[in-house]
Amino acid sequence: MKSNNFNYSLLAVGVAAVMGISTGANAATSGTVGDTTTKVTITNQASASYNVGELKQPTVYSNEVVIEVSEQVSFSLVSNNEDDSLGDDSNVNEEVAPNGFASFKHTLANTGNRTDSYTIKLENVTEDDKDYDLENSTATFTVYSGTTAGTTGTITFAQAQNQTFTLDKGQSVQFTINAKTTGNIGGNEQALLLSATSSILANNANTNADTKPTLTNTDRSITKLPTFSIVKTVTNALDLNDLDNDTAEYQIVVKNNEVNDSYSTEAVDVAIADNLPTGLIIAKSLTTSDIQVEGGATIGSFDTANAGAIGSKGFNIKGVNIPVAGTVTITFTVKKDPNAALDPATAINHVSVTDDLDNSANTANTVIDSTDKNAEQNMAFYAVTEQNHTDGTKVNGTNGDDSTMPLLTIKRSLSLSGVTTKEIAPTSGTLGQVTHQTVITNKGQDVEGDTAGELTFTITDDDGNTPDAISVVSSNVTITYDADGTGNIATGEPIPISPTLKNGVSVYDIHTALPGGIATNGTVTINYKVESIKAPLFTPVNSTTPTFENTVVTLTPKLEGAPTPVAVTDTTTVKGLTLDKFQALDVNCDGIISGAGEIDFTDDKIEQAEPGQCVIYRIDAKNTSSAAPLGFDITDVVILDELAEFSANADYVDNSATTTFANGTATNNGTAITTTIATLAPQATETMQFKVKIKTAR
Repeated sequence: MKSNNFNYSLLAVGVAAVMGISTGANAATSGTVGDTTTKVTITNQASASYNVGELKQPTVYSNEVVIEVSEQVSFSLVSNNEDDSLGDDSNVNEEVAPNGFASFKHTLANTGNRTDSYTIKLENVTEDDKDYDLENSTATFTVYSGTTAGTTGTITFAQAQNQTFTLDKGQSVQFTINAKTTGNIGGNEQALLLSATSSILANNANTNADTKPTLTNTDRSITKLPTFSIVKTVTNALDLNDLDNDTAEYQIVVKNNEVNDSYSTEAVDVAIADNLPTGLIIAKSLTTSDIQVEGGATIGSFDTANAGAIGSKGFNIKGVNIPVAGTVTITFTVKKDPNAALDPATAINHVSVTDDLDNSANTANTVIDSTDKNAEQNMAFYAVTEQNHTDGTKVNGTNGDDSTMPLLTIKRSLSLSGVTTKEIAPTSGTLGQVTHQTVITNKGQDVEGDTAGELTFTITDDDGNTPDAISVVSSNVTITYDADGTGNIATGEPIPISPTLKNGVSVYDIHTALPGGIATNGTVTINYKVESIKAPLFTPVNSTTPTFENTVVTLTPKLEGAPTPVAVTDTTTVKGLTLDKFQALDVNCDGIISGAGEIDFTDDKIEQAEPGQCVIYRIDAKNTSSAAPLGFDITDVVILDELAEFSANADYVDNSATTTFANGTATNNGTAITTTIATLAPQATETMQFKVKIKTAR
């Protein structure tokens, strides 16, 4: 039997791909175009013919196999500033400095299964409001295959208008757009558009109207910059009376003010510089301990070339960071430059804060904020114009206002004048107290006594003996104030001033009675009383020198720049009635002084008198107080000479009593010879005179 031969013929597998775009492909909010799929079915079946012997047999067919081909065209354009792993169609609130660069990240990815080309475009939102200087902006890119980086490059703004990227399945491009701002100031917002167009979707005639061949991302930045408030004050003035030794103290407070959330930002790597005016130098080298920070600010470091060394003209502190609402406080001392003249009125010390806003040499946006308006730079970056004060005006700092002031100096000069001499009776009582006045004159340039304890005075005895017959009435001291020294008492009435007892001494503080102090050229008159209690008229008793007491008024300035204490001494002298008795021998009892060579009255002893002769007595009453206005009248004087004093050895001669007092009479009342004087004026003397006859011995 003849065997049968089978002939097998393999059919070629043909694949025909006919492209058509589905109408269901739309851009998602994430910027991703959905699948655009064309399904092509390829069906393949094999057949075989054969003969058996010479006889043709029926054709044999194999089973049918089917291939369904799915083509996907899709891509995404997403924004990655917030999180590289999450994307959406916008980058928002990216901070940028004036004239600085904003950085925006995007990823363009081929999410389909065939190669596609994409044309990108970078543009401002509107032509009339160019928020970005695109001519000076660039974009860098890296092409990735999966996670493997490939081609990298940089394209300019011009190239970014039509640059095409061809991406295979699974490839992506990561962009970083460095968009330069221009003309922007604090609080401005800028918008930039980045788009990518698929060539397949854009060029396919079957693209449905709902399908988006172009995806667009929006980049938004906001202009932020720190707002510096600089306040420089003199916290300790310079004593012009001690320029060789005294120092002044300055305090600088730099604050990064919180204007609002859309405006304020941290200041990073700033410099704070101080340049002293002519006539001043650093008195003590600065260290970091002279810098205090709050609110997360950092101290920084001193510039080695300008570190604030002793004898230098200032300092520069670099690398300071000041968060919003943070402060940096610097305290330092200065002194007079021995090699330069100092004019306090023009010695205004200025401070500058320098901040390269984005710390980039490629942008011209370094701000110099200064208390000296002429030294400032790029202050037009701020929406509100700051105020620069040079008179020490206090600022709230909301708008970044700055303040400094001329050098405060102290030139204190006080004088004490008006030494007074008063006379007082041996016992004054309240009505007979006498008042001393001492004048304080402020000859300096500063108000005196407006601070408690700054200006005090004491009134003390010069001998320190207590109690004294003449003493100060410490509870009845007053002052009168003349603000301009012209003699017009501003208050109109004396002001009581109460003492504080310190170590047994009454201390009077000007501030307690005159809180505003004594103005320049003003005077304060101290009025104090003294009184007497049984003060002796003479010291010692047999002396003709009046008793007196010195009281010392001492003015003691304290606190900064205090001059040396000064003092004056007032004198109070005891004056009053003196009574002197004289005698003369009248041998013939005829009223004529005669005998023993005597020719006048004497207070000496008479030794030659004989019985039967007469003696004339004269008593002089004198008011020893000085002429007006210093002295005082003595009233109701009664001169009395008792008969008992002499009646054992002599007899009063009737009707011999006389007086020089015009309205007075001398009388014998049986026990004494008396004369009454109503008023005895200062320095006046009145006399009572009478005669006695010496008894004959029995």
